[in-house]
Amino acid sequence: MKIGICENTFIPLRAGMSHKSEIINQILFGEYVEILIHRSDWTKVRLINDNYEGWVDTNVITFLDDVEDFNSDYVLDMNFCRQKDFSLTVNSKYQINIPAGAVLPTESKTKDEFIILSNKYSNFNNLKIEDNRSARDIISDTAIEYMNTPYLWGGRTAWGIDCSGFTQLLFRLAGKLIPRDASQQIAGGTTLNFLSEAQSGDLAFFDNEEGNITHVGIILDSSRIIHASGKVRIDTIDHSGIYNKALKRYTHNLRVIKSFL
Repeated sequence: MKIGICENTFIPLRAGMSHKSEIINQILFGEYVEILIHRSDWTKVRLINDNYEGWVDTNVITFLDDVEDFNSDYVLDMNFCRQKDFSLTVNSKYQINIPAGAVLPTESKTKDEFIILSNKYSNFNNLKIEDNRSARDIISDTAIEYMNTPYLWGGRTAWGIDCSGFTQLLFRLAGKLIPRDASQQIAGGTTLNFLSEAQSGDLAFFDNEEGNITHVGIILDSSRIIHASGKVRIDTIDHSGIYNKALKRYTHNLRVIKSFL
């Protein structure tokens, strides 16, 4: 298996081999990818943590030549940056911003620096990795911190995020790995029969007229949902779906509510 790692704030993952191609996801700092097709200009990769595939500019991926550089327990032993925006110092020369959800090596818990090939990363002052709150509290409290974050198709950060990137990120910070897309996420969890059974941190899924899952959001309580739609916002939810008070109409049709916690 050929492995690469992201040493940028994030790398756009595209549907095709062009900078004009649709951005379908983002690879965050520290995330490993499997190299599927390696060309001089574009490389097809698969994210190790959720098997999402796409194309990246070959010049922005760090290729790990030795199998020893890859931690085979990566998915089970990931440390995450929990701040929305944090800076690491690179080679004592410049800084790089890393987003919440960025992956940090195990030694970041106990040491002042870590190294990826030729680059030394330091400046862990005030870096938050652990969180002792319950998973439901982490999800709901952190979701509120993302209020008004602009919607960005394929986004996974506070600079722009889509609906399923939002839910995947928050669950990651709570120690629960779920798939990337809403249509994949709905396959997991336990179905709740009534909205009144839902708790903070449960997921609500929505479909279109053809029955395809097109949206997902996080339940805050029996009448409110936080979701990324235009921006991260809180709206009213009932058995029919999401009601936008400003528009005075339902914007999303409720399909099912599921608990993953």
